[in-house]
Amino acid sequence: MSLNRFRFGTGAALAVAMTFAGGAAVAQQTAPQQAQPQMQQPEIDPVSDAEIEQFVAANGALTEIAEEATPKLQAAEDQEAAQAIEAEAQADMIAAIKAEGLTAQRFTQIVQLAQVDAELATKIRTEMNS
Repeated sequence: MSLNRFRFGTGAALAVAMTFAGGAAVAQQTAPQQAQPQMQQPEIDPVSDAEIEQFVAANGALTEIAEEATPKLQAAEDQEAAQAIEAEAQADMIAAIKAEGLTAQRFTQIVQLAQVDAELATKIRTEMNS
């Protein structure tokens, strides 16, 4: 019996080191949140050009991991199996982020900052498209 409710969508990179409720692709999530003008910029160190390159490379790896995990999660026979798949994907994602020279915390900080900093979001999108 397949439990399709255990899906890896495109959104959990926001919580790479914390929850993994969704998936990995951050590309769509780097646009600043314009619907919430009161949102304050988080207290996060500025992002260097080198970190943008690392972030984009890590995000690509996370997308691949999520794409591989999605059919496995959709085919999971029970919650325990789905949790094991998610745990493996989480470990792979953290390793991929570290392999690019970032910590999971810094990756998440960059995502958060890109949501409220239009200039950073533009730089990330430009790097993703180059």
